Amino acid sequence: MAVSAEKAIVLVEDAADESWVPKIDMVFETDEKAYQFYCLYGKEMGFGVRKHLVKRRSSGIVYSRVFCCYKEGFCRTLKPGKRPRPDRRTGCRAHITVRLMDDGRFRISDFEPNHNHDLVTANILVEESDKTNDSGATETVSTKNMARAVIPRPSPKTYLPSKSMNATRAGGTGAVMRYVQRGVQESRPNRSLVMASENNIPAGEHWVPKIDMEFEDDQEAYQFYVNYANGVGFSVRKHLVKRRASGVIYSREYVCHKEGFRKKLEGEEGRNPKLYDRTGCPAGMTIKIAKNGKYRVSKFEPKHNHGLIVPSKAHMLKWRWRRRAINPPPDLMQIEEGPGVEPEPSDEHVDRQVENFRQPFISDGYKNYIPSKRTNSMRLGDVGALMQYLQEKQSCDPSFYYAVQLDPYDQVTNVLWADAKSMVDFEFFGDILCLDTTSKLSDHGRPFAPFVGVNHHKQPIVFAAALLYDYSKESYKWLFETFKTAMCGKQPKVILTDRSSEVHDAVTMVWPGTTHRVCVWHIYNDAEKHLNFVFQASTTFAKDFSRCLFDCEDEEEFLFEWKTMLQDYDLHKNDWLKKLYDDREKWALPYGRQTFCADIKTTLVRENMSSMLKEYLNRDLDLLDFFKHYDRIVDEQRTSEIQADLSVHQNISQFPSSRMLRQAANAYTPAVFKMFQMEFELSMDCMVYSCGQVGTTFEYKVTTENPREYTVRFDSSNGTVECSCKRFEFTGIQCRHVLKTLDIINVKELPPQYIMKRWTPNAKVMNLRDNCELAINNDVSSALARRYSSLCCIFNKIAVRAAESVDTYTFIESLSDRLMDQVYQILQTRPPEDPDV
Repeated sequence: MAVSAEKAIVLVEDAADESWVPKIDMVFETDEKAYQFYCLYGKEMGFGVRKHLVKRRSSGIVYSRVFCCYKEGFCRTLKPGKRPRPDRRTGCRAHITVRLMDDGRFRISDFEPNHNHDLVTANILVEESDKTNDSGATETVSTKNMARAVIPRPSPKTYLPSKSMNATRAGGTGAVMRYVQRGVQESRPNRSLVMASENNIPAGEHWVPKIDMEFEDDQEAYQFYVNYANGVGFSVRKHLVKRRASGVIYSREYVCHKEGFRKKLEGEEGRNPKLYDRTGCPAGMTIKIAKNGKYRVSKFEPKHNHGLIVPSKAHMLKWRWRRRAINPPPDLMQIEEGPGVEPEPSDEHVDRQVENFRQPFISDGYKNYIPSKRTNSMRLGDVGALMQYLQEKQSCDPSFYYAVQLDPYDQVTNVLWADAKSMVDFEFFGDILCLDTTSKLSDHGRPFAPFVGVNHHKQPIVFAAALLYDYSKESYKWLFETFKTAMCGKQPKVILTDRSSEVHDAVTMVWPGTTHRVCVWHIYNDAEKHLNFVFQASTTFAKDFSRCLFDCEDEEEFLFEWKTMLQDYDLHKNDWLKKLYDDREKWALPYGRQTFCADIKTTLVRENMSSMLKEYLNRDLDLLDFFKHYDRIVDEQRTSEIQADLSVHQNISQFPSSRMLRQAANAYTPAVFKMFQMEFELSMDCMVYSCGQVGTTFEYKVTTENPREYTVRFDSSNGTVECSCKRFEFTGIQCRHVLKTLDIINVKELPPQYIMKRWTPNAKVMNLRDNCELAINNDVSSALARRYSSLCCIFNKIAVRAAESVDTYTFIESLSDRLMDQVYQILQTRPPEDPDV
């Protein structure tokens, strides 16, 4: 049971090339990862680990840590009245020391492998002291509480008090959801029937096991083999398992359900007959642990000595479902996944007969599925809360739209929703769109991802919102396609997202005409995670890093500030900053000045929805509470917009004396006018120099106090003017350099083409039929449905605007009866049309 300390030293020396043995100069991303690594080493060798010494700088940053054997030191002297306990500590000197390096990572500076006590196997270690969790960390566990598993009970109204009497077929949930969401009945393509036998298994397919194929753990290998068996037509049993003295599994064998032969026991005739007989089938797969810690396929036998079941006919033969199998009963709700949630069944033990054997692969005709299992799980009760919220919103708002995407196991993976007001707002201000995915940086929050924009008052607005439990390219593709459908086919001109390559690929596929830029606000939030050690060590780094992201509008200035930042904080070797600099043309302001972004970065920094909802995104909180606060914030934003609209007409402030400022005050909303007024005032400090003329184009040099020089070109034939700073192209408001130049050449009013409608009080005035023809061209089953969809789009715009006041509501209500009478008269005087025309 025990291993001597001398033998342990020999084992370490013999295993010097093993990746699980600590070595001097071994590097870790954080001190916590070094601790987890040493815990895994301790589990392998047979001792527990304690966190010993920690040293911090004056700023609070940890620069040195010592992790030691759990028998380091000696127990304290027993206090009077205390119950005596066995002396477990022996003054053991085994430990590792890690120190902080310049790049923010931790390096092993000292390693002592020698113990002065006997080492024990992992199972004995657990019995006598601590319990080791899956991450390798040791934590004290009370044995009397080990069997208690608290399962939260769902509270939403969408739950039955008992399980459903009929199970849902794999893929059925997605088909129902899609039909309900879109109101279109889809044809179900037939599955291809593959007659599997010992000679026609498609060995070239990626789902077929192969020798030397690797898996992260034995459970992943088991799931893979069950997938393979599911497609071929047989069931799987866990057969042999071999473990090391530490308890680590180093070999596993999975076999066909007909492997071996069944023993005949006395009195078996009186028991329930078995559903199948064993035939000694040799088919199976064996995996063994490799040096890198992964499991590798060492043996694979594809041949069976019995007939296989055609996957499409598998429901005719009842199988026994086993825990952790590929397709558990759909009436059992999925709880938070993770290692250690369920005990592993024995080789011969099987659970009750509850479900038919089904193929998990979903037909290509179902567009609301992702091809793989979701990467993040939902908390128990979240699905019911989600459906309750969506149904209640749809009952209050008939135009409310939502869509759900599932994984191959019919588990909710991604959800998107939008109400009528959001759809109309996108018609007005949908030129700029930002997908805010900053919540995915948190390990404990729900994956909330709103689509946000900015209105004509420089206020944030929400176009739609989503919960993304999977971040694959297929998920983002579904998200953008669904968003486009919800917005009647309209897509943005510019979209801002994070740096994810999956997002970039999805945008390119779904919105080929849309300009994709990386949002600097996302980069800043991402930097707080990757450069946390610098943010904590310095009080000025946040300011300097923000200057590079938000303030540098000139390329030369940006390069200088970036180089200075790297030198001041010694970050030349930081890999994350190197990759960020290589991608600078996708996010840095000097390289995107020609793209109109409505200055949305300023709005996001000032008011960010994900930041306001951060405390309500915790997975431990009820999802319905999150929806309540989400609706509250959206209502507050819309109330602020209505108040800003009223202030435009109730502004009694004195108009400025300048002719151009009076024009701007009448043309712009108050928030935008303040920006223009600031540029106008700053133009007073600019100096203008004429540089010549080419045809009707005049060129000027404008200098500021920086000092910096800008080039302004004015075409007298058509009144166009442009500046090298590209402020108008970027924000839609003319810069101080142009305003000064126009004043010098005696142009006292801003040319009309430089007053953008989206910044005026009339930004929400538009033709009701704009973009509605897009709904007519959608692939709908009949002309009647196309006309209905187009009219819904038109009347939705009327309803949203008319609901803003009692007078407009009363006016539309009074017109509705007359409008209906006229429609009825037209239908009476004209013959009915063929709906398919």
